[in-house]
Amino acid sequence: MPSDSFKKARRLLRFAKVMNKLLRRKVTPLGLRANMQQSMQGREPEGVRYVEVDADGVPSAWLVPEGYDGRIRVLHLHGGGYTAGDIQTHRAYAGHLAKASGAAVLVADYRLAPEHVYPAALEDGLAAWRWMAANGPDGPGTADRLIIGGESAGGGLTLAVLMALRDAGESMPDGASLLSPWADLVVQGETMKTRAKADPLVAQEWLLACAAAYQGDTDPATTGMSPVFGDFAGLPPLDIHVGDAEVLLGDSQVVAEKAKAAGVDVTLEVWPEMLHIWQVLWPTMPEGAAAVEKAAAFVRAA
Repeated sequence: MPSDSFKKARRLLRFAKVMNKLLRRKVTPLGLRANMQQSMQGREPEGVRYVEVDADGVPSAWLVPEGYDGRIRVLHLHGGGYTAGDIQTHRAYAGHLAKASGAAVLVADYRLAPEHVYPAALEDGLAAWRWMAANGPDGPGTADRLIIGGESAGGGLTLAVLMALRDAGESMPDGASLLSPWADLVVQGETMKTRAKADPLVAQEWLLACAAAYQGDTDPATTGMSPVFGDFAGLPPLDIHVGDAEVLLGDSQVVAEKAKAAGVDVTLEVWPEMLHIWQVLWPTMPEGAAAVEKAAAFVRAA
């Protein structure tokens, strides 16, 4: 049963969605960016250190918990439809994940569309991963465990990075944490329709607009943009969490199905009544905190 605080937040989001529809307001990619920058500014919890770095040309920031022993590093690729989001909109979630897991979490500020179209985000994701594999918050060096993850568009980007690393014959992460990954930029999943009324945050029309901003002249079915169409063989363990009230539910289900068929170790957890990226929006609500702890457990055990 959702908490009272979650129910209240969900009601407010649904009211805003209805009002936007009545007033015929459409969410544009740049409008989404401005909205995220206003509404998702947050700070890391106490006991977590914030350190800005240059990850081989990609502006990034470490969230480092007290007592960090150097064993585990996590690269988090933020969501925002490839058109929005940055370090500041995601430092709170990354900080809570760092504190819960004991890992140092690196948030990468990859280039955004429409100014930078595909493959800019993929190139930056790869650069940030390679840099993190060789560098920790205290300088160059190796770690016992390296994890990659992301939510929404960042989850799809995580899969694209994994496939690119495998195809290049490079070493792979020890696991990938995916929160409501957007893995199909053709935007054709069945839950785009079946969850449309239940989802107060995301709509098929909005996803298509963001996909168009990012794809440039590239076919959106290209694996680097839509990893759902790619080959999952050889990927590391995947831990997928998604809400049952999301239009993107189908993306997680198809990713899990195809990855399992390819022999990948996959865990898919569908959370009843949860909406898109609730873990990132409200990491201190009971539902968000529980989901952060689940992600942290995977980071520790992957």
